[in-house]
Amino acid sequence: MMIKQAVVVFLTLGLTACSSVDHSELPLSSGVSEALLEDMPAEWADSYAGNPEVQIFIDRLVKEHNYDRKRLELAFSRIKVRPKVIEKSDNQPEVLIPYYEYKTRFVNEERAKLGYHYAQRNADWLRKAEQEFGVDPYVIVALIGVETYYGRITGSRDVFTSLTTLAFDYPRRKVYFQSELEAYLLLARQEGWNIGETKGSYSGAMGMVQFMPSNYQKLAIDYDRNGHIDLWGSDADAIGSVANYLKHHGWQKDQPWFVMASVGDPELVKDEINRGREPSKDMVAWSALNVLPTQSFIPQKTGLIALRTGPEEMSYWLGYKNFFTIMDYNPSRRYAMSVLELAESIGSYENH
Repeated sequence: MMIKQAVVVFLTLGLTACSSVDHSELPLSSGVSEALLEDMPAEWADSYAGNPEVQIFIDRLVKEHNYDRKRLELAFSRIKVRPKVIEKSDNQPEVLIPYYEYKTRFVNEERAKLGYHYAQRNADWLRKAEQEFGVDPYVIVALIGVETYYGRITGSRDVFTSLTTLAFDYPRRKVYFQSELEAYLLLARQEGWNIGETKGSYSGAMGMVQFMPSNYQKLAIDYDRNGHIDLWGSDADAIGSVANYLKHHGWQKDQPWFVMASVGDPELVKDEINRGREPSKDMVAWSALNVLPTQSFIPQKTGLIALRTGPEEMSYWLGYKNFFTIMDYNPSRRYAMSVLELAESIGSYENH
């Protein structure tokens, strides 16, 4: 397969804003996925390659990482903004939906049953991960269950286009997403992926564990030792990578996640509710504020969590370090509570 000579020259010379982008197939050596042809812009100026900010980004990758300029310009010339990505980023269910509705997506009998069977099939890998990283096996399984339904739903969007859209057309988090886009491009070069062929979520998360590219680089591991990290097809690699991630972020072996609590006067502690990303007070301090655990507890620091468990009902928990470690995976208390409640449901499913 050959790309038209005019396009090669066109890209090599830097391209002019008025020139058309060719729709012929890409050369095998281009390092860019043919899938990017599906919805490519008709004109260079309409593509991301025509964006001056993207050209600066390309210049930096060439200078700092010796990246192939032609490969980058070809890839960026074949994509344009994906508005749906921005819409989804502004309407995340972890933020908009009350917990009693949000949890029904994940904490239910079907997902607990599938999680139990997933744990049975992968018992050896989960046992190994618990021994090496100290992470509860059911928490590992629940994270994979919440993220991708145990690998069934890993995302169908081209990661490159999603990350580029967020990096250059989503001002609120553009610095973060430019960093993730850079990580993705370096990962693609390292792993031998064609740019644009990698599928994931609308935010650029990948595989059955939904790692962002920077976490894939740093924390994904080849747990089955077959010489290749595969977060899409290898349960072993997924399990080991989740365990490595949680351990890296401070998971404490054999320690509790949370205890239910009563709050005597919510107004008195309103500034403490759902505050921060770390445990803040010991049990003595909470007791002085009339916040009391209603279950057996360990006298360590905790943070006060409040979530709506019904239209007119607010429930409270005191979360330990491990609860907040789950929030390092996704900074939502609704998310963290769903993962941990699903883990409990998976663990008790055998006696269901």
